[in-house]
Amino acid sequence: MSKSDAPHLATLTVAADQSRAADRHSDIQGVADDVYMVRGKMRSTPSRPLFERLFVHFSRTMTIVRQRNEQGNYELTLINSLRLNAQTLSQLAELGEVKHIVRLGSFHGVDDAFYVQHYDAKYWVVNGMKSAQGLKIDPEIMSSSYLPIVGGQFFSFDDLAYPEAIVILPPKLKRAGLAITTDAIQNHRSIFDINNSPLVSLAIWRIGLAGEARLGPMWMREQTPARQDFKTTSGEEKKRDIIAFFRPQFERLLSQYDFDILIPGHGWPIPKNAKAAIRASLDSQLPVIEWR
Repeated sequence: MSKSDAPHLATLTVAADQSRAADRHSDIQGVADDVYMVRGKMRSTPSRPLFERLFVHFSRTMTIVRQRNEQGNYELTLINSLRLNAQTLSQLAELGEVKHIVRLGSFHGVDDAFYVQHYDAKYWVVNGMKSAQGLKIDPEIMSSSYLPIVGGQFFSFDDLAYPEAIVILPPKLKRAGLAITTDAIQNHRSIFDINNSPLVSLAIWRIGLAGEARLGPMWMREQTPARQDFKTTSGEEKKRDIIAFFRPQFERLLSQYDFDILIPGHGWPIPKNAKAAIRASLDSQLPVIEWR
């Protein structure tokens, strides 16, 4: 299969009856009150070109949110799912019962079907997103008034080519506000990450993704709608299009939501001052420019 023939990452799903072994990952780690994470390695899926399957793997971070139900029992919501081995699934069971699986980004989700089927959990997606194949349930469509996390807030990017959203947990007594992202905002504090292959580490450095709370450059380029009045777009024109399209949306995120912690789908959490870090990346990567 040539690169051009390979299916786009946003269209890849795994059927509920298709097994997919767990890859290397950490134990469950606490991030904040009732919020946990697992960092691990993600290989390219079998449908991708052979070169990618052999030489490309990258980090993923799954977020686990715990809350009590009306009966006083703990329920878990998994966001940016990552397949766990048997030992870590036992650790997960000690936290509570898995009830909800959330797909925030179109380029993630290959492990969703396992969790939905294994735990008979509800499946939540962003409007317009393709869901895992072979599931016997229809996914729940998230909105600002309909989320699996009580008190949670929902930020959805507008008019993306492939839908993506952010979940925000507002501040409470024992925890600062917390934002959970997928590909839009990442945090690669170093290119030296055991979960990234050398080629991925090189790419992270090359495209300017290394650093605190970076906005995904390739993600933004692919998500920005193409100009309707040009068959091709020059580099400078494309840059202006990306700034015009994304800067107001990130400004809306920063102005309307209260959070201090970030857990991205790729990289490490930012335990404090996350909003300031995003602001610095926004001003650096998508600077205000004068239009001619």
